[in-house]
Amino acid sequence: MRKLVVSVIADERPGLVAELASAVAEHGGNWLESQMGRLAGKFAGAVLIEVDSERVQALTTALQGLSEVGVVDVSAADSEAAAGPAVESVGLLVVGHDQPGIVREVTKALAAQGLSIEELHTSTSDAPMSGDRLFEAVAVVGLAEGQDLAAVRSSLDELSAELKLDIQIDDGRDGPAWGEVPDEA
Repeated sequence: MRKLVVSVIADERPGLVAELASAVAEHGGNWLESQMGRLAGKFAGAVLIEVDSERVQALTTALQGLSEVGVVDVSAADSEAAAGPAVESVGLLVVGHDQPGIVREVTKALAAQGLSIEELHTSTSDAPMSGDRLFEAVAVVGLAEGQDLAAVRSSLDELSAELKLDIQIDDGRDGPAWGEVPDEA
């Protein structure tokens, strides 16, 4: 069995994912994971597919032939590289007034601490009272075994003060996770 990563970018329309899923199923592929979403009228995402080794070429050709779907790339997924070193996943929440460079600075700070981003979702919205534009990022970040979480927090606290952002790490050890109400005694 081989694993393939399929990148998709297309004009958003009904049935797009169904066409992609049909091509995968028709070629004996198994849809394992995906992350997809709509961005400014486009539909973008990535899909992890597993397929028998002898069917890889036929599936790749079929997927690349879906011009209406907009398959950008079909790449073999290296299972060994995907496993990587043991990591602990923690949540990261960034909220503040929108300004250019937030994603660059936060991701640069994470990389400087040796952290990997497993998931990242960003959005902007209007603040309820002032109408100012707010930026929000929710991420899952992988900490390598033995990673100094205190050093990570310190680095992010400095960045938080510099950019006037609220940056929180939720490792499940400091009480309830975001949005949870603590148990009353």
